[in-house]
Amino acid sequence: MADTQNIGAGPRLRSAPLQLLSERDFRRVWFAGAMSGIMRWLDVLAVSVYVLQETGSAFYVALTLFVRIIPMFFFGAVAGAIAERVDRKKLLIMSILFLACIYGILFWLAYTGAIQVWQLGIVVFFSGMFWTLELPIRRTMIAEIAGIERIGATMGLESSTTNFTRMLGPLLGGFLFELYGLPGTLVLGAGLYLLAAIALLPVEYASLPSSERPSILTNLIEGFQFVRSSRPVMATLAITLVLNLFGFSFVSMIPVIAKQELGLSPFPTGVLMSAEGCGAFVGALLIAFYAQPGRFHQIYLVGSAIYLVCIMAFATSGAFGLSAIFLWLAGFGVAGFASMQSALIIANSPPEIRNRTMGVLTMCIGIGPLGILVVGTLAENFGAATGVLINSGTGLIALIVCAILWPEMRRLRATE
Repeated sequence: MADTQNIGAGPRLRSAPLQLLSERDFRRVWFAGAMSGIMRWLDVLAVSVYVLQETGSAFYVALTLFVRIIPMFFFGAVAGAIAERVDRKKLLIMSILFLACIYGILFWLAYTGAIQVWQLGIVVFFSGMFWTLELPIRRTMIAEIAGIERIGATMGLESSTTNFTRMLGPLLGGFLFELYGLPGTLVLGAGLYLLAAIALLPVEYASLPSSERPSILTNLIEGFQFVRSSRPVMATLAITLVLNLFGFSFVSMIPVIAKQELGLSPFPTGVLMSAEGCGAFVGALLIAFYAQPGRFHQIYLVGSAIYLVCIMAFATSGAFGLSAIFLWLAGFGVAGFASMQSALIIANSPPEIRNRTMGVLTMCIGIGPLGILVVGTLAENFGAATGVLINSGTGLIALIVCAILWPEMRRLRATE
């Protein structure tokens, strides 16, 4: 079994992220992820604002995020198992092109005034299916292109890029929605997906060869058996469950709090929603350049705690400026969580089973819809701010339990 103590052995180069971006294949796969990521968060903002305008219901806004994430729970492990048996590059390109076509059709419906909320729900579900495939496939691709010895810098750069898109996507979404309504966001999304597919076409990448092709069910069983045998992987997945149940679900309530508590229009709502991504972008860059391998577990645990505490503070702030500050600080926490999540899973999994463990990770991320329904129900009955406070407070208690059950997550680890 791989161990994090071997990650980054030898002299550490703080220029590693820049060196990675200088390599053509890495840069193209990274760019494709960036384009897709911008669309993801642009879409989350635009759909939430539109559904709130059409229905006036906090629960329906939460439901859109539920539909987007639920495929990860049902198909996450299956996606990882399938990735062991197919050409990952071709599957990723075909998925992106399919989404570009779907969003192009949705743009035409919105432009002609024929779009309905249920149609958005179907497209959001397809988007969720794409992200279910994207996580185990593209992240495994980029890690293998970079090499396991650079996994810390790779996942730090990935996380900083993801968080930059979480900052830029809502800003673009709010700006376009303010000027052109839903059609403006959808046509840009179709274009971004096309750019992502074009970027991937010249990449020289072949899935790791396998001497045998076991069934998908066998892959699934072996993946879960390995997870049970590895304490580092189990601890990483447990904290992933906590944050996806009790942390990230609050994102669905930001447009609701922005409108009902702060009285904001779409563009300042996008600014508020991007604050977390801004902080996470800065935090992830610091991790990519400076994080020491022996502290990966600590960064993961402490970052998760900071995130939950700042969400609780955001829920009680009551002012735009203060809310933005707390979300920005929460971004630093989520940077620690997101940068280390995939790094710890990949580093603690042997190459032949890596896609399967990443698939299990995707399934754990997919538990988030349950938290979204809970926070949506709480918001409908007690108000959005109170619902977020109760949910994130419960998550902080659960995180403390994880730190007690897996004390190794709190300790500095040897790097040599």
